[in-house]
Amino acid sequence: MNRLIYWAIVASLLAACESKSPAERREMAQRQAEKSGKAKITAPVFPELNEQNVVAELTRYGAENPENEVEIQTPMGNIRLRLYDDTPLHRANFIRLAKMGYFDKTEFYRVIKGFMIQGGGSEKPVMNIGKYTIPSEISEKHLHVRGALAMAREYKDNPAKRSASHDFYIVQGVRYTAAELEATARENNFKVTPAQRAAYAKAAGAPHLDGEHTVFGEVIDGMEVVDKIASLETDEGYWPLQAVPIKVVVLKK
Repeated sequence: MNRLIYWAIVASLLAACESKSPAERREMAQRQAEKSGKAKITAPVFPELNEQNVVAELTRYGAENPENEVEIQTPMGNIRLRLYDDTPLHRANFIRLAKMGYFDKTEFYRVIKGFMIQGGGSEKPVMNIGKYTIPSEISEKHLHVRGALAMAREYKDNPAKRSASHDFYIVQGVRYTAAELEATARENNFKVTPAQRAAYAKAAGAPHLDGEHTVFGEVIDGMEVVDKIASLETDEGYWPLQAVPIKVVVLKK
């Protein structure tokens, strides 16, 4: 074949490939793989979320991914959590981020002994998941007792108490006498409910956060790891001086 004709054909093929969208090129590659006898590999699709599509997308994802137990793996030990089915958007979001591998690039970056450990953030760049918040699923059934899993949120310009997309925390808490619970309620302008009175009589917690943040799960194994992390020395911003990177594994239902 004439060399000029050969390179003209090559150039036309390259131009044809470049004119196609990424999805079309993936489809072409898949067809070629199938023709060559290679097994089909389907990668999960995780569209970016925003305030307009977050409910529909998390509802769809939650129906297709019913898992409700995860394990947070750290150098200091593992923490196993159960996510609540009656907080479906928060459950779906956490499972989704775990399956994306988002949390595996983050760490426990804020720890306050006697209060909580907060994770899901990092000083290093983390994958883009979109800019969104999660509608509140606050329930009187789920209180900030020791071991509660909840989402952080902005307080400013957030009257609906929508949750952050990825910053979560686990409550360590302290014990409250009945008088201390009432004093905390006065200081934080809330009225103690019978459920709170019963719960905090039995367990440590952070009652001032009840009704302010969505609790969507609980520790079922590994609270001793939470205690170890909460005891780490920190800087003045409560960032632990010893890094605590995390990996979140979704457990089969």
